[in-house]
Amino acid sequence: MQDGRRIALNAALMLLKQAIMAVLGVVFVGYLARKVGVAAWGEFQASLAIAGIVTIAAGVGVRGYLAREIAVRPELGPRHLGAALAIRGVTGTLVLGATVGVVLATRSGTGAQLVVLAAASQLATLLYSTMWLSFEAHERFELILYAELGARLFVIGLSTALLALGLGVVAAAAAFLLGNVLELGLTAHYLRSRLYRPEFATPPAALWEIAKRSLPIGALGALASALLQADRIMLRALCDEEAVGVYSAAWVLSENFRMLPDVLLGAAFAAGMRLYAQDRDGFGRLYSGCMLVAALFGLPIAAGLVLLAPDIIRLVYGAAGDYAPAAGVLRVLACGVPVVFAFQVVTLPLLAAKREGDMAQLLAVTLVAKIALNLLLLPRYRALGAACATLAVGAGSLLASWGMTARWAQFVELGRIVAVL
Repeated sequence: MQDGRRIALNAALMLLKQAIMAVLGVVFVGYLARKVGVAAWGEFQASLAIAGIVTIAAGVGVRGYLAREIAVRPELGPRHLGAALAIRGVTGTLVLGATVGVVLATRSGTGAQLVVLAAASQLATLLYSTMWLSFEAHERFELILYAELGARLFVIGLSTALLALGLGVVAAAAAFLLGNVLELGLTAHYLRSRLYRPEFATPPAALWEIAKRSLPIGALGALASALLQADRIMLRALCDEEAVGVYSAAWVLSENFRMLPDVLLGAAFAAGMRLYAQDRDGFGRLYSGCMLVAALFGLPIAAGLVLLAPDIIRLVYGAAGDYAPAAGVLRVLACGVPVVFAFQVVTLPLLAAKREGDMAQLLAVTLVAKIALNLLLLPRYRALGAACATLAVGAGSLLASWGMTARWAQFVELGRIVAVL
């Protein structure tokens, strides 16, 4: 019962954070996209996708591996956090620095400037998100809310002022960078004042061992990130920046709702790891409760987005025709929201059982299928084809993962879910 109350409180805090971030983000994204135009908006989104996908190699899996260890043994927090920061900080600097070097040697103009700014911004994100593993493992989710809210308000205020002065998308990207640096500073402050200082005492040999042990869960994270970024990168390569802009207009909106499953998993993660190790029946009840929450949130959100997609696009991006095709894209992506909710719940027993290898194999097949579908659909259907590919492979991965965790399906009370809906 205590675990249930704690999970509910954590979920409420993270849902509050996500709701605030979503409202602020949607209003600002609409203003930014209208102000810079669909082509510049698409170029900006492509730069973020490039920086995000190269960061896959930065300390692969270290964050997830050590977060699980801290959840079970909280006293290891300072040392494990120091190890994670060392590994991810060094590898992140190397891969993002190499990306900047390649871009500056091969490209010029606005596109190159955006990638450089996105790389620096991504490094700050990598560091503060690493620190979050301590907040999550110790279930101090309110500290994440404080840091994110302060940084988001700063970015919105500065970017709006710069755009009002007539500056373009590069200035907005610089504001994003400064906001991430501010969030890094706020996160470090809360970490030191509310929890502990990271201990950088792990010798290089031990860091290497941690990196090797993290590879299975790292492969999982790398594949998940590649699945997330592949559409925008392939649209930029096979189509043009306008196709990226249309897709991103819908993707940014749907992503605010698709992040809610991450909130659910994050709130239940620490308790789930403990219950799986100590109380399997308790874990089953947790699994059933999470699936109920997934249905209660995912299905109504999808229905609302499908019905209101054209109105939402007009409200956020204006009545101009440049973003009108994003309504169809949003409808397809909306259908994937309940799929993502259910998939996150189904992966909980796989993570608790340390079956990252099985999950990585599943996501590898999913990524190959997504690339193949994109190659088939993008040249003709552009942004809509990318959305259809995302929905198709998401549904396939859910069915496969459900089969991998069939023993836990007995805890899911389908009658209760139907009755509540």
